Amino acid sequence: MAPRSTTIEGLGQKRRALHPLQQAFIDHDAFQCGYCTPGQICSAAGLIAEGKAKTAGRNPRTDERNICRCGAYPNIVAAIQQAMGQS
Repeated sequence: MAPRSTTIEGLGQKRRALHPLQQAFIDHDAFQCGYCTPGQICSAAGLIAEGKAKTAGRNPRTDERNICRCGAYPNIVAAIQQAMGQS
């Protein structure tokens, strides 16, 4: 059986409620064109859920698979840290 996949639309906990990462991306303006945003958020959510998102002022490895053309990496790091409770 294949692992369950969650899309960006399925991350919210309740109807009309944003996932903490979605809210953090808004709070930190962690998107420019928005092209990479779903991948960045879903990757970060997966890493956090697996306990692999440990940061020391660096994006917890989501940038290796999701390239941000606009260079919003500092804002992405801040958003992920907020969602992890490290801001």
